Amino acid sequence: MGTTPTRQISAAMAAALAATLLAGVGASPALGAPTSGRRIPVATSARTLGTAAVPSFTLAGRSFGTMATPVRRVVRTSVPSDPVTAQVVRLVNVARADAGCAPLHVDARLATAARLHSEDMAKRSYFSHTSLDGRSPWDRMTAQGYAYGSGENIAAGYSTPEAVMNGWMKSSGHRANILNCSSSAIGVGVGKGGPYGTYWTQDFGTR
Repeated sequence: MGTTPTRQISAAMAAALAATLLAGVGASPALGAPTSGRRIPVATSARTLGTAAVPSFTLAGRSFGTMATPVRRVVRTSVPSDPVTAQVVRLVNVARADAGCAPLHVDARLATAARLHSEDMAKRSYFSHTSLDGRSPWDRMTAQGYAYGSGENIAAGYSTPEAVMNGWMKSSGHRANILNCSSSAIGVGVGKGGPYGTYWTQDFGTR
């Protein structure tokens, strides 16, 4: 993945993606290509979701550590207050236990970044790791004061925590993010609306 040429995702491309989704994507569940390794997603090719072609995303090498001064404050909660996201976290930690990884704690900053991204995708009818304003997952985590991001998973169209976790775990890249033993924190967010009805985001970190 590190040999893929880095390209910026333009505002026009993001707008075109949003227009494509609005034009006729069905309600079939979808998974976004997972991001990991403190890198940013770049558009490379198209894949088909329903009746619309949507750019997929791979990773190009860029150090996340240069983006912000590390934030040393740790914000933890035992479980999210929302039962839906709490169930996702529980299922993640069950899968990690089966794989021999330590459980993840919930970081409020990651949870906020994940929730805001899911809500933004639902409100503005797009499906991408890159926000329509050009921000990457690492930008969104940094905006919440978290400088240790290790990955992001997104999905859309799944109606329950069990369904979305099943989809992620059947995808090798998403599964790798969930079972990354180097991660120690998670935030989960859900947004309602848009062409898919429900949008999911998992943000992972190492502190």
